[in-house]
Parts: sequence; C-alpha cells; structure tokens
Amino acid sequence: MTQNTRVAAVSAVDYSPELIGQKIDQALELLGGLGQFVQPGDRVLLKPNMLEGLLSECAVTTHPEVVRSMIRQVRQSGATPVVGDSPGVSGTLKTAEKCGIFAVCQQENAELVPFEHSVEYPYPDGRVLKKFYLTDVLGRVDKVISLAKMKTHSFMGMTGATKNLFGCIVGVQKAQFHLRTQQRRDFAGMLVDLALLVKPVLSIVDGVTGMEGNGPRNGRPIHSGVILAGANPFAVDIVMAEMMGFRLEELPVASLSLELGLTPAFDAIELVGEARHVRHQFISPRSMQSLEDRVPAWFAKGARSQLTARPLVQPNCNGCGRCVAHCPPQAMHLAAGVAQIDDARCIRCYCCQELCPANAIRLQRGWLLKLAQRFMK
Repeated sequence: MTQNTRVAAVSAVDYSPELIGQKIDQALELLGGLGQFVQPGDRVLLKPNMLEGLLSECAVTTHPEVVRSMIRQVRQSGATPVVGDSPGVSGTLKTAEKCGIFAVCQQENAELVPFEHSVEYPYPDGRVLKKFYLTDVLGRVDKVISLAKMKTHSFMGMTGATKNLFGCIVGVQKAQFHLRTQQRRDFAGMLVDLALLVKPVLSIVDGVTGMEGNGPRNGRPIHSGVILAGANPFAVDIVMAEMMGFRLEELPVASLSLELGLTPAFDAIELVGEARHVRHQFISPRSMQSLEDRVPAWFAKGARSQLTARPLVQPNCNGCGRCVAHCPPQAMHLAAGVAQIDDARCIRCYCCQELCPANAIRLQRGWLLKLAQRFMK
C-alpha cells in the first residue's frame, strides 16, 4: 500500500449532482488526478457503504451522487467501474434500490455486483489473521476504491475508509470475525490486516452529511460539509477523526495504525484543500467510553462486563428478530415478542444496536467504567 499521506479536503454544501461532480474532481486534482491511481483498461471496484436500505437523507449509506461522480471519473480515465458491497441486513440489490445507488448504476450504465460468494485470500503477514474469506469479486477486479461515509460506530468509535472494507466479507460470515476478534483492539487489528490485504488505491469519505451519536445506523445526521480523499486509508481516517473532534486513543483502528507506522500523526499529514480547517464536535457513541483497551488483557477478559457498556433492550422493541438473527455469539432470543439478551454470552460487539430498526437497544455502563470515568473528569 502506498505511503503517500496527502489527503484532500474539499467543501460541499449539498448533494446536487453538478456540485458533487465538481468537488470530487477538485479533490482528485489535488491528489494529482485519478490517473495516479487508475489506468486505462482497469476494472475498478467502487465499494460504497451500503449498511442497510434506507433513504440517503438518513446518512446511513454513501450518498448515491458520490457513487455517480466516481463512476463517471473511472470511466473517463478509460477504466471500467463496477459497484459492490455486502450489506449488513438484506441483499445488495434490495439495499441499493432503497438507498438510491441502484438507480444511479442504471442511469450510468454501471454494473452493480452483489457480494454472494467467498474465496480464501491468504495473508501471511497478518498480525491478527493469516487468511480471510472475502468476496470473489476482488479476484475479478484490478483496483479497489473505498467510498466511505463519515459516521460514528458503536464498536469502533467511527467508521471510515478502513472500516468500510469490512463489507468485503460476505453476509453472515461477518459474525465469525466478531467471534474470533472479540476485543476492540483485536477487531481493529483484523480491520488493519484486511485493509493491507485489499490495498484500496484510493479512499474517499462522504462527509457532506455525516452521522453522530449511536452510529452506524441509529445516530443522528449532521451536516459536516466535507469530502475527503487520499491514497492512504489510514491517513484519511486520521483526518476524519480530527474533523469529527475525536481523540485518537478512543479509536482502535486509528491508534493502531499510528502505532504500526502506517500513517503519520495528524500534524504530519499533508492536508490540502479549502476544507482543511473544518472541525466539528460529533456526539460520540456511548460505547466509546470503554476502558477495555486501557487495562492489561488478562484483567480486561475477566472484568469485561464492567469495563464496557452493556446492551439493554428497551420497551420500544417491536420483536422483529433482526438482532436475534444477526447476533454473532447467539446470545439473544425472542420471548413474548420481545428480544432478550443473555449477558453471560454477550461479547459486546453491539451488532444488536447497530442493526436495530427500532433503535431499541440502549448501552449501560458497567460500575468499573462509571467509577473510572468519575476520577478521570
């Protein structure tokens, strides 16, 4: 993966097609043009965030106009764009229809590729995993471009260019990665390994409207007015974290990428563009208050329930069963039409909160976490 750490930051007030096209073009020009990353004849996978089929104004998915602009950019470079993802709940086509990406692909005559089949990709250099089972589409493209969304994330603090690549894992197989990497730092290490394996040549973050609070699904849209672009996904995420107002030590992927020397600190990143001074203070997900990464591993394992936030089902649960179906350790069940959590089996991955359509999961801090936070104020 390139060590180029220039990151372009351009302003965008809305998603009008002409404006987004101009701003994406501006961002790419600040990086030397798309020709620096894509060559004529390449088959290029555009990987947006399509977590769930919700309207684009909900700020859950990458906006379709960002996808449209990149389809056009790739085609103008003489390459062939394809669009694909593996959503968290329903299939690619159904999700794309609801969030507007399907219509854009049709209008632009770009192929929309469902991630349905997995193949093994060895990664002997992995720190956490030595092999991955990922979509077979990766073996049929020459380049990957990550089209992420500026959002908070219950488990990782935020989701950006690096976390977006988790969608290369097909469907329910994502649960196995949660089970194998239950601690936040281990999960972050897996995401770093995944990014180094996939090697996106370019990462773009849609931050025109971002999400704060209990993301990546149930947070609140926030106008942040920025589009980020860079060759190094870790550097792009460092800039994104700074613009969201988060401390890097609270973000496992960002802090680990710094520790491994995959990106310089924010002050050493070459940040260019008229939006380079944009700063916000996003409301963080409550789970970011975890102390799990700040104590010895042996202690964290034994006291995990009190070092992290515990998911609790609220009265507005509608009994849809989505959380039960997608719980990695199968720690949930329905009783009298309401979801129930077996706290002893819960691994604190917060998939239940992430996917709940009724926003019926609340996070409650453990007593050690409450005590520590009282003294840290």
